[in-house]
Amino acid sequence: MRARFGNEDKWLYHRTRKYLRQLGGIVVKPSRRLSALLTVSVSLLALSGAAYLGTATVRQWSTPSSAYAAPLSDQLNQVISGNTVPNLVAKANPAVVEITDTAPAPSATGTGTGTTSAQYLGSGFIIKSSGYIVTNDHVVNQAKNIQVKLVGTPLPVPAKVVGTDYNLDLAILKVSVHRSLPTLSLGSYNQIRVGQYAIAIGNPEALSHSVTMGIISAENRPIQAGNSAGTQVRQYYNMLQTDAAINPGNSGGPLLNLAGQVVGVNTAVSTQGQDLGFAIPVSTLRHAIPYLEAGKTVPEPYLGVAITATTSQQAKKLGMTVVMGAYVDAVQAKSPASLAGLKVGEVITKFNGTTIYQENDLLNAVQATEPGQKVTITVWNKAGSHVLHATMRQMPAQFSITG
Repeated sequence: MRARFGNEDKWLYHRTRKYLRQLGGIVVKPSRRLSALLTVSVSLLALSGAAYLGTATVRQWSTPSSAYAAPLSDQLNQVISGNTVPNLVAKANPAVVEITDTAPAPSATGTGTGTTSAQYLGSGFIIKSSGYIVTNDHVVNQAKNIQVKLVGTPLPVPAKVVGTDYNLDLAILKVSVHRSLPTLSLGSYNQIRVGQYAIAIGNPEALSHSVTMGIISAENRPIQAGNSAGTQVRQYYNMLQTDAAINPGNSGGPLLNLAGQVVGVNTAVSTQGQDLGFAIPVSTLRHAIPYLEAGKTVPEPYLGVAITATTSQQAKKLGMTVVMGAYVDAVQAKSPASLAGLKVGEVITKFNGTTIYQENDLLNAVQATEPGQKVTITVWNKAGSHVLHATMRQMPAQFSITG
């Protein structure tokens, strides 16, 4: 299945032949028991009892700064009236921006420059009245002269990239204007429920401040995205799926709940299916903002293994009395796992004190660490159980394990 990013020149694709997820440098591969069933999009893997293969682990990031905390609202559970959504949109619209890249256009003679031309890149939204704006990294990462169009300001204003993260596909821009800007608050990931209403605001096809409405269709969707050549593949681990219409130009815009709070950053949409849009969840955004605002690298712990569910045959072959753990299918060269001595064919049964019953347990345990932290890994092989020692590292830029 192919799909586009929310900006005009990139597409998203789902891949079932390759790995389902990459999280913390961990690739979760399809169980061999289910490989024959994986003929549909990765995003549609709600298959039988293997739910842990069809859903990626939600990153439970540390509590954000109080500057971004938003109180829960009874509006989340309100009955929608004729004015509910219009009132919400009227309040949220001024905080949504249009992002372009301007450049001098060649003159008719080709010897000079004429008027400037603008390429519409996508959308964004203001999170601080002093001019800090959230958008996607893929919206601005090749822009030369970023301009932001603000509601209430007649001409676009220049913006600079304060911080960006390729793997998370998030960026923070900063504009300087002589007034306090309207803002959007961030919602709580724990309050997101499948089936709740979702509202997307952005600039699809340069149609400024278009509004679409739908529901949260699913959580924790693992997808992959790249440019039209299929290079520079981005891994998305736990995307929100929505049927609110998202089109080229919506990238970087907010996905809102009925309280007008941001629950996701609109990022991609399927080109082969209908009503399949994807947004980066607010939990990831909350974690990243303080680092991006400071121009720092967002901490993303990296182990460097590919894993599958341990089968009864594998457990029996290794002499295990209980079928459990994460079976090591591949180890990235020079990764923390490799340097610790982890081998293909071993089973990880405990990570830094946490018992590993299935893949998600390892994913969660890795995400609870920090780059530079020393950890213990209990593994089982034909010789029995033994303990390895590893030092976690920062996720490499544009991380990918191929196979």
